[in-house]
Amino acid sequence: MDIDEHLLNQRLAGLKLAGIFLGVIATLSLIRCILVPVYQMQLLNQIDTLTNLFMAIYIGSIYFFSTKRNYEIFAWSAIIIPFIFFLIQSNLGDINERYLIRTTDSEGFPGMTVTFAFLLPTFLVLISAMFLRPSFVLISSVFYLGAIIHQVYPSIIDPRTFLSSDMNVVSKDKFAINEVFLIFNSQIFIFTCIACFCLVLLLSKLTKDVSKIEKANFQLGRYFSPEIRNEIENLDLDISVKPKTTQMVAILFTDIVGFTKIAEKLEPAEVLELLSEYQTKMIEPIFKNLGTVDKFIGDAVMATFGTPMSRGNDAQNAFSCARDMQIAMRAWEKERLEQGKTILKHRIGIHYGRCVVGNVGSNDRMEFAVIGDTVNVASRICDACKDHKTEILISDSLKSQLNEKIETEVLENYKIRGRQEPMDLHKIHL
Repeated sequence: MDIDEHLLNQRLAGLKLAGIFLGVIATLSLIRCILVPVYQMQLLNQIDTLTNLFMAIYIGSIYFFSTKRNYEIFAWSAIIIPFIFFLIQSNLGDINERYLIRTTDSEGFPGMTVTFAFLLPTFLVLISAMFLRPSFVLISSVFYLGAIIHQVYPSIIDPRTFLSSDMNVVSKDKFAINEVFLIFNSQIFIFTCIACFCLVLLLSKLTKDVSKIEKANFQLGRYFSPEIRNEIENLDLDISVKPKTTQMVAILFTDIVGFTKIAEKLEPAEVLELLSEYQTKMIEPIFKNLGTVDKFIGDAVMATFGTPMSRGNDAQNAFSCARDMQIAMRAWEKERLEQGKTILKHRIGIHYGRCVVGNVGSNDRMEFAVIGDTVNVASRICDACKDHKTEILISDSLKSQLNEKIETEVLENYKIRGRQEPMDLHKIHL
């Protein structure tokens, strides 16, 4: 099952943390086996030592060798191995107790068995929470509950045992089951299971929420300049709200001259590489001038200035971006010439007008977009560069907003395709 990258990183960290705790338990238990053997039979002590040695080595390998690629294998083994370890330890204890009863006059310690049956399972349920997977906590809770019942059931049904809350009786009679401890341990185990499950469930939800925020920030990083992205975050601006009004925006379009013919001579992978390199070189000027990358359409780039909020003179920012784009293209032309590659040129069209800005679409598919006649006109102005053999054309509405005076060649009453009213365009030489 594919899971989110951020969630996977969190779970991998949890796996390593659980590995540390389980490794400490296994190591301490191994030291105990060597220094203070607890079983009467030598074979049982040997099995106990080997079990703890294997546990320590394997859990150590989980910590050192677990990665995102093998996470699922190590995670499930890290939850199953302790189950097996616990069952082996319980069976060794049962065999040792039966051996004592058979070879000595001992009658066992049924009361004490019930008292201590909850300790290790409760601790292991706590460790299962470190995996940050609700299913692991649920599986561990059910397993260790069954293990506890299996361990205490023989003592409870033993006709010689009885419940007592009198500490004097409990301390002297090994068949007396401490009623207070039994209730208290049961409550602690149940509370631990429920608390761990709820806590991990909450942490999983928070991790997913953080992951969504990171994805949103990544999307912001793709389309908005760092300055605009920081301002959106600092002002707590909600760009997900559907637009209710229009705003003035500068729209810039670019496309590569003769790209279709160039692409015919290249392999598909080379075409993608060329487009990627071109788009990368265009993004830097856009972000530098506080613009927003709206979309890539084949070899075309659409950028907006004044979205999601105005930055002052957005028309000037758009024009400055065009100037920086030309500088970037000249440097790229020189690079490609030195490499013996085809020199690329592009066209730029810019218009300034009113647009609808914000999220549009249905709840199932929402997209941040800039919509309006201004967008269509800017695209047509870019196309018009071809007819007038120029690299940059801007509308009169954009020129009137500039802070600087520029020399232009005016194309009066130009008829924009798809638009009834003619408009003045300005031919720019940069």
